[in-house]
Amino acid sequence: MEDVMGTFGDYISQYGYGALFGLFFLGILGMPLPEETLLVFSGFLVSTGKLEFWPTFFVCFLGSVTAMTVAYWIGRTLGYPFLERYGKRLGIGYTVYKKTEEWFNRVGKWALPLGYFIPGVRQFTAYFAGITRLPFPTFMLFTYLGGLFWSLLFVTLGWQLGERWDELFDLIARNLAIFFIALLALIAAWSYFRHKANVKKQLRRDQNE
Repeated sequence: MEDVMGTFGDYISQYGYGALFGLFFLGILGMPLPEETLLVFSGFLVSTGKLEFWPTFFVCFLGSVTAMTVAYWIGRTLGYPFLERYGKRLGIGYTVYKKTEEWFNRVGKWALPLGYFIPGVRQFTAYFAGITRLPFPTFMLFTYLGGLFWSLLFVTLGWQLGERWDELFDLIARNLAIFFIALLALIAAWSYFRHKANVKKQLRRDQNE
């Protein structure tokens, strides 16, 4: 935590909300930045009076969802055409991609809001959403609501914890990650069994016709 404060504290203090937007934008796009720690640290700065709560929350939210939107369109305009044009040469890799596309359109949209809370996941979900051509309105709904809750929760935590933020943050973030991983697994399992049941139902209909 001291590394975060030392590295980013003066930078945020000097450049303010513009620095926050840039950090979250670059972090979500894939740069190795501790976004959740920065959210809580920003909330801590709110508690000290160096930042205001609502502008801090809004800038963190805007930086994250802007980056997610850019990642989505990168995946859709570059990744999808590339895989469709050259993917069949990959053999089994293309088959896996098509199955992933089917899965993402059924379940993957839930990975967009829940993935914010799982380290290493939020940086990739938007790219996959674009590559698998998840409808943009669906992407916006799930991504923006997830970003809203994620930003608000962690900024509020930092604000309320104050000086204790560095003592409690790791425990809170770890437990939240475990909870959302389990929730995503439950959603995936439910979708899998429902899909299997629908397939069997359709087969019975076809046999009876």
